[in-house]
Amino acid sequence: MAELLTSCRFYFEADGVAEKQILEVAGLSVESPVAGDGGVLGSGKGGVKLRQATPTNEKFTNVTVKVIATTDLDLYRWYQDCNTNDGGASSWSENRRAASVSAYDQAGNMQARWEVINAYPCKYEGPQFTAGDNNMANETLEIVHEGIKRVQ
Repeated sequence: MAELLTSCRFYFEADGVAEKQILEVAGLSVESPVAGDGGVLGSGKGGVKLRQATPTNEKFTNVTVKVIATTDLDLYRWYQDCNTNDGGASSWSENRRAASVSAYDQAGNMQARWEVINAYPCKYEGPQFTAGDNNMANETLEIVHEGIKRVQ
């Protein structure tokens, strides 16, 4: 029987970014939209309607990762390195990185892993502080990428 991924520890990592414990991740999805959206493409003799379900290019959504904030500045620096545009010289293309989301069981063994290809952050959100709030501070990163692979 396959291992259930409940009560696991989830981590995000990218080249040059220390491993971060995930509070929440969304957008690990890929789809192949159908050409013509399943509608009628034409008609033939006798009014016979022509339909063809043909897959098109893969479509990826941005990955949103919410992690527990630490004293490390590496996530913000990665965002800043990719999005600073002083005089038209942005360096996002040189700062694309291999990233991943991994799930570990209670014994510390990796049970699942998704690789995010050529990722770079397009949005950074720092923590919201509220007097009387006893939750941990967190950071949120929205990541653009060129693909997702489930490798484990």
